Amino acid sequence: MTNHLKEFELNNDSTKISYKEGESLELSNDFNFFHNKNKFRKELNKLQFLFRDYTGDSLVASGIRDSYLKEDISEDFLIIFFATNDTVKDATKFIEPKKNLSFEAGYYYLESTSNYILLLSKDMAGLITGINTLASIFTQAFEHYLKVNNPEEYVKIRPFEIYSN
Repeated sequence: MTNHLKEFELNNDSTKISYKEGESLELSNDFNFFHNKNKFRKELNKLQFLFRDYTGDSLVASGIRDSYLKEDISEDFLIIFFATNDTVKDATKFIEPKKNLSFEAGYYYLESTSNYILLLSKDMAGLITGINTLASIFTQAFEHYLKVNNPEEYVKIRPFEIYSN
């Protein structure tokens, strides 16, 4: 039986979330935050501190190696990829199907699967809004885990997709 939060509450009424079938993402200390631009590296502190507050460990935030990401994708998007070191090697494979999404200023795309969480935006306003949404989702998942109080389980995040247009 999957013990994850069934639905997340989003702070923005205009943002809709759709849930997908499949296995939940099980959070572990094998995950890191990867990003493609140093200009927003400090924005990841919010997420790192959130993990530190709940787990005692501040997850690493590293740049995505150029060899893991096609140049046109890296030039077109601000990317946060929450994954393991092995999964980030396939970043282009996961991002490429999303590269034709149209983005208005301030909008973002956020996806969770059993292997990663991906946040894409074209600008800082969208990235920051996406980070705030992601922080809310992580907080709700941690709070649910603490409420259920089953230390044998992992903190789990149900697969979802948010396209804020």
